[in-house]
Amino acid sequence: MSSYVFILCPPYAGSTVLWRLMSSSAAVSSLPGEGQFLPEVTKFMRQDPWNPDVVLPWPEIKEVWDGYWDQSRPLLVEKSPPNLLRADEIVRHFHPAHFLIMVRNPYAHCEGLIRRNRWSPDEAAEFSMRCMRQQSKNSADLPHTLCFTYEDLVGNPRKISEKIQLFLPQTGALEYTGKFSVHSVDGVVEREIVDLNAKKISNLSANDILAINEVLEKNLDIMAYWGYEAIEASNFI
Repeated sequence: MSSYVFILCPPYAGSTVLWRLMSSSAAVSSLPGEGQFLPEVTKFMRQDPWNPDVVLPWPEIKEVWDGYWDQSRPLLVEKSPPNLLRADEIVRHFHPAHFLIMVRNPYAHCEGLIRRNRWSPDEAAEFSMRCMRQQSKNSADLPHTLCFTYEDLVGNPRKISEKIQLFLPQTGALEYTGKFSVHSVDGVVEREIVDLNAKKISNLSANDILAINEVLEKNLDIMAYWGYEAIEASNFI
């Protein structure tokens, strides 16, 4: 019987890199992109997707996704970011379910939200902290989880690949030295797994940092939980 693997990761936080890495395994069947955008389910999953109070018809969604996955593969992988708010529902409908939980440096995360979504720095920071706090809850409450950061992944892809292989022995070989097509701060490019945080953070202004820090300073507990610290706006003047 196949196992379901859900990548729980905020948008613009490295989920595509992790998804590409997982998809390099011959044991994996991945949906064609994010499952939330498959035409049969967008009417459910794209209606206020970040509202946890929206009730989704999971049996119907599962039936659609099961039709896209290659059921002969041991691992069936999905990566829609809003799933991080609904993992408890996923556990009830997908058996057995495993979770790869990842977060990213909040400044780099905010840069992506500001640039891609046209959000204000404080809006981006509030969303980033909301996701990070939910991920800590997921790591504590969900069964069958492997947790790491974007920085862990890009800093030592071999080590994270080995951790994934121990967590999911069916995975087999992962091509962590290969090149993957991803949408990044440089546009859509094909590259090896590299750390883009410094480049992204350098795009932020001192005023951006000040606005972001106003939010982060109210969430120092969750920052510390994931090993992050605030940075000084004076470094960007």
